[in-house]
Amino acid sequence: MPLCAKYSILSLYILFFITHSKCDSFDLIAGYLPKSDVSEHLKLDLDQRDFEDFLNKGNFSSASDIYVNGGNSMKSTKIRMADPLVKDFSKGAKVEQGAASGILVTNAEKGDKTLKLGVTSKCVGKFAQNGDETGCFKEDGGPLKIDGMEVGSQISVNLPFRTLTGFSIEAESKMKGQEMFEMYKAYYGVPDYADKFVKAALKGQDETKRVSVPMDFLGKEEIFRIECAKKGSAYWSVWMYVIREMEDAVNDCKSGCEFCNNAPVHAWDEAVAFYTGSLEGKSGDESGKFLYRLAEKRCKNYRTCDGGVSRVNQEILKKFSDGKRKFDQGKCDEVHPIKKEIINLMSIPLIQGTLRYAYKIARGEGSPKEKAEGVAFLGAIIPRLYSCSHTDADTVRQHMWIDGDMKASKDGFKTVKEAFQRNYACMGLKCADIGGHLDDLTDDYSKDFRPCTDGSVPSGQTKMTPVWITSIMVFVTLAYLDFGCH
Repeated sequence: MPLCAKYSILSLYILFFITHSKCDSFDLIAGYLPKSDVSEHLKLDLDQRDFEDFLNKGNFSSASDIYVNGGNSMKSTKIRMADPLVKDFSKGAKVEQGAASGILVTNAEKGDKTLKLGVTSKCVGKFAQNGDETGCFKEDGGPLKIDGMEVGSQISVNLPFRTLTGFSIEAESKMKGQEMFEMYKAYYGVPDYADKFVKAALKGQDETKRVSVPMDFLGKEEIFRIECAKKGSAYWSVWMYVIREMEDAVNDCKSGCEFCNNAPVHAWDEAVAFYTGSLEGKSGDESGKFLYRLAEKRCKNYRTCDGGVSRVNQEILKKFSDGKRKFDQGKCDEVHPIKKEIINLMSIPLIQGTLRYAYKIARGEGSPKEKAEGVAFLGAIIPRLYSCSHTDADTVRQHMWIDGDMKASKDGFKTVKEAFQRNYACMGLKCADIGGHLDDLTDDYSKDFRPCTDGSVPSGQTKMTPVWITSIMVFVTLAYLDFGCH
């Protein structure tokens, strides 16, 4: 092994040892180290996994249930008691009821009748594929105890789960005024455009009266509906909600205040959790279902991986870490450009997906599955294209939307590809960010799908050498000890 490589590996071990021996920390999320507990937020990808599994079996009813009701990602639970507390209990106190356990997430004062807690026992809702309510608090579950003291047995319990549908139907109340949301809302004509798309696909019905862009699924093949529903959930709803969490973090940041931005850092961590999901584990895993995994899939199609990991994910996680550090330093204004760069990077796999299926439709058989995937990817990015060029967006939509026709021009794929390429700069991207599509048989670029050229290197990319890597590890270690352990 070369000496420089040995030093790089040694620096990683030093970083791991120092940070884990001096700080109480949470588990890595695909390489990102959060400063707050987002373990339940991460589990939303289990809903997406169940949603896809049900759909792949043709079980639209169960798929709708998990999509609407959730079951894997629990929010804070509220328990209401018939009798008031006779003493104070501090945040973090242990709450128990039979096999159910949790901790108070807020102080509970004498006279209170409502407790707010995080459930720590296994509690999976009945609509999940592997529902298990043995560790859930129940109204008939017996006496409730706090730190071993019985506080009552007559209770009412609210067990709320995050839901995939909630990310869209609650968008107006949570994202109003946020730039990217307003852009998408304006294009589709409704705030819950993603939910309408998914539900129309699930029901096999047309959604035409309440949207500016018709979503016609009546009479469509099951596989068409399935692909649109799966990708609409992950790449429309979740994509926008990641941005929402970043916007919230920036809006809540207190400038010039070091180590007092715990709330925005938590929102920032939540953005990472929804970008990756629990299935990615500490360093990424092929079972992932959210946006991190999409970037990994597309980089293999477009030769935009670096060291076996997509450049998109490398850059996004680096920028998430940079943003976290800026929050700790109270440098709120410096997070704005980081947020915008992450949004641009998150757009790359959506464009790659759109062009991949435009090519398959134009050059291949154009199966219902391929057409549906083209629709879903296009729908996730076309409002951004439209904000850059109404004409180019309308052209692409004419070729690729639900009842579009790739033969609307002499060479439909070339028309779609060039329409996007004309707007890369407007979307903060370069040709090298997108790359060219590889032929599945030759592992070389398809002859009419090579990377375009604008004299660029990928956005945000710097040539990395082993010496640079080692130096950065030392810097990150020092920065983490300075800012991450207070």
